[in-house]
Parts: sequence; structure tokens; C-alpha cells
Amino acid sequence: MSGAGKSTTLDVLSDLGLFAIYNLPVPLLPEFINLARSDGKRFKRAAILLELDPIQSFSALATTLGGEAADSDIRIETLFLDCSADVIIRRYSETRRPHPSYDSVRDKTLLDTIERERDQLLPFKELANHTLDTSQFTVHDLKRELKDYLRTVDDTETEAMRINFLSFGFKYGLPRDCDLIADVRFLPNPYFVDSLRDKSGLDQEVSNYVLMQKDAAEFVKLYANLLKFLIPRYSFEGKAYVNIGIGCTGGKHRSVSIAQCLSQAVQSSEYLVGIKHRDIERS
Repeated sequence: MSGAGKSTTLDVLSDLGLFAIYNLPVPLLPEFINLARSDGKRFKRAAILLELDPIQSFSALATTLGGEAADSDIRIETLFLDCSADVIIRRYSETRRPHPSYDSVRDKTLLDTIERERDQLLPFKELANHTLDTSQFTVHDLKRELKDYLRTVDDTETEAMRINFLSFGFKYGLPRDCDLIADVRFLPNPYFVDSLRDKSGLDQEVSNYVLMQKDAAEFVKLYANLLKFLIPRYSFEGKAYVNIGIGCTGGKHRSVSIAQCLSQAVQSSEYLVGIKHRDIERS
């Protein structure tokens, strides 16, 4: 998405040691793949910001990813950057730059442009191995997220499916990139226990308080069984990752404890399981 931080992301990846290419037209991607194949040392790790024409690029990209990538020893990971419309509008207001897709004939407002682009890019989003929502990211958050992403990619020798757990607080907004969301606000809140208020779900005392509840144990058992049913079926359908959000009021106590427990419950050598706590540092 325009305004989601594509250029910033490429700058960060360049800083992390990848050979960076800006705005490469999709028809030239096979040429770069051939170049990388002939000069593997120079282009061992590269990051490419593709110049997408929503009308013409999708079939070419799908063909390249399914053909050139599949027929070579070169591994391609596709990352789609998403962002909420209100944040995109704010970013363009701050930079005072025009949106590249704005059409004065079709669009009455910038929101019209953003939603039109979102619809056009949906096939690319579905094609991607991973989606990253940058709505709440600072540059430092983005760098940490990309470091974690690259570590996962570099450490993976097989195309294992990724299971990403995300704890969050409902009062800070729903995460945009979750496939599944569970609400654990039905559990007693450690916030109202004076000795636990300033701690988080990563602290043993809080975790014990949450998980020793009968309803918590039953929920973890039932939801873990549901995930164990769903995940192999998602994998069979070719899904590269599943993002699972676990939410409570503030994202500091219950959701953190439950997410940690669930991530351990679905650990498997067949999948890459990760966990992130979005709002754990918020007051």
C-alpha cells in the first residue's frame, strides 16, 4: 500500500545487509533472478521493491514466482506492507506529498484513492508469504520486526508454515493482519490485584493467576484443539502463515499469559511458531 512505508522498509533491509533495488518493474524480475543465479555471491541476499501495475503485473508476478523461483535454487519470499487508511492519510498530510494513485476524475477524497488501491492490490496481498501491518510502527519498531522476519527466513531450510501469535489490548484497537482473534476478557483481570497490576503476563505470578483459573485452563485446552484442527488444513491449502490474535482489555496481563500458553501448546517440528506482545509496554 502506498504510505505503508515501502521505501523505509527497503532502507531498513539495506541497512541490515541486503542488496536493495528500488521500484523494479515486475517484467524485469526474471532478468534479475537470472543475474542473481549467475552472480550468487553479490546477490546472495537481496530486497526488491517492485513497481506494481495492478492491472498488468499480477499474472506476470504469479508466473515468475511459480516458474523462475520453483525451477531454481533461488528462494523468494514476498512481503506485503499494509496500513490502515487513517494512518496513510495522516502520513500523506505530514509529508505533503501527493498519493501516486490519486485520480481527480474517479476520486473525490484521498480515502477514495486508498480504498481503490486496497481493492486493486488484494490479489498481491493474497499471493504474499507474509503480511506486515505498519499502522502502529515507528521506524525502530519496523526495524525490530524486519530483523525478526529475516531471522525466521534465514533459519528456515524448508517452506514450513509460520504460526504467529499476537497478544494485544482491545482499547488500543484491533490488529489488522490477524486471521483469527480470540477475546479473553471473560477471565478475571490481574489489573485489579494490587500486587500484580504493574507486572505483565510474562511474570510467573501473573501467569499463575491467569492460568490457574478453571475457565482459563478449559479455554486453552479447547482453543489449542481448535488450532490443531485448523492449522494442518490451512497448510494443506497452501497458506504460508496464520496470524492469531489474543486480546484482553489492555494487552498486558491475560492476553499475554494465554498467548504464551497457546504458543507452547501448538509447538511442532512441522511449523515455525512465533509470538509477539504488541501492547505489553503500554500503561
